[in-house]
Amino acid sequence: MKYNNEFSVCEVAGQSFLVPTGSKVMDVDKMTDLNETALFIINTLKGREMTKEELLDKMLDEYDVDRETAEADLTEFITMAEKLGVIQS
Repeated sequence: MKYNNEFSVCEVAGQSFLVPTGSKVMDVDKMTDLNETALFIINTLKGREMTKEELLDKMLDEYDVDRETAEADLTEFITMAEKLGVIQS
């Protein structure tokens, strides 16, 4: 999977948001706020293609969390991000 560059991360008052740009700019309903983990995933994917397993390994290196919890969080984020078009398989 890879990050769709037609989305940008913006910070407003300390909160990170994912904002559609380019041909997606009119899809304002796809704008979403990002928690720390979601921002980490997006930043990890920028400029490279990775498998879910590679992303999971990066999360486990970054956070003090068990594999099961990290995998559940990653799966939830990927599902949402694919629906919005942020991540392309």
